[in-house]
Amino acid sequence: MKKLLVIFVVSILSFSANAESRFGDLTEMRDDRMRGKDGKWVRPHPGPFIWNGIEREQGVFSWEEADKYVVYAQEHNQKTLATIWPHANWEQKSCKRRKANSPFGRKFTKYLSKPCSMENYKIFLTKLVDRYDGDGKNDMPGLTKPIKHWQIMNEPEYKMFFSGKRDDFVEIFNFSSELIKSKQKDSVIVMAGAAGMFPENKSWWRSTLPKIKDHFDIAAIHHITPPEGNCDREFWVDEFSDLLKSLNIDKPIWVTEAMLGKCRVITTYVKAFASGAELIIDVGPNAPGMKMSKGARKKLNAFINEVDGFKSVNLISKKKAEFVMKDGSKKIIEF
Repeated sequence: MKKLLVIFVVSILSFSANAESRFGDLTEMRDDRMRGKDGKWVRPHPGPFIWNGIEREQGVFSWEEADKYVVYAQEHNQKTLATIWPHANWEQKSCKRRKANSPFGRKFTKYLSKPCSMENYKIFLTKLVDRYDGDGKNDMPGLTKPIKHWQIMNEPEYKMFFSGKRDDFVEIFNFSSELIKSKQKDSVIVMAGAAGMFPENKSWWRSTLPKIKDHFDIAAIHHITPPEGNCDREFWVDEFSDLLKSLNIDKPIWVTEAMLGKCRVITTYVKAFASGAELIIDVGPNAPGMKMSKGARKKLNAFINEVDGFKSVNLISKKKAEFVMKDGSKKIIEF
């Protein structure tokens, strides 16, 4: 984590998604406190876009759960970032893959390895994109807000989310990206979120990013605090930005999981945005781990209402930031 420089410069953030909101939440439909805010981004997690949940038997597809999320998002003017999980029990049993230990319980897949057959996976992924791409062909009945943003996998450097080699991940990621882009020309591919910028994360991604950099549009970082609540004051965005630059990767940055821990809420959000984050997705009020205090959440909600949709942010002192809004007006936020 870097210290702020004495000289501050304007950070012009060209919001690549062309969406008004800079904020979002992880969502879970079974929890009425975890359904996200109206007019903001949502990232269902682990979400309903799991191969094992949609195709429990080969050739038999069930869309009920995924449709619920999409319908709710439409009704509440939310934009969905869909996480794709390329694993199905029946498929991985076919080549005797080893079971994995997942943090998501019985409703999730029991296997987290590379698909036995990429052709089987292709069939699922093609149907998934086809149902929610909004092209008028094979769409979900009543679809009005297509899904355009696809995040392929989640924190693959950790065995709890992917039981495979780095090259296996690269193959799945690039294959998925190419297929989605071929089926949905206006799709936006989001990198599987890096699970922080600890030395082991940096090492894993330093070797992996060059192999996938031409297959994603937005880079993604996660900030999940350990039980004691230790945190990074920029949600790791500064270190992540440095890593990307060292690899000659020029991509927008989204924080697709943000947990506050013991950090100060406004300070951390402002510094993350000033360090280059375009979008920050909070883990939500009922996510596992250290909870944000009621006071901090109240401050966050007020901050969102005050600056959401800003065009750029400029640190004008160690305790003040200037947010330039869409209409050209400016708002000074003290932190």
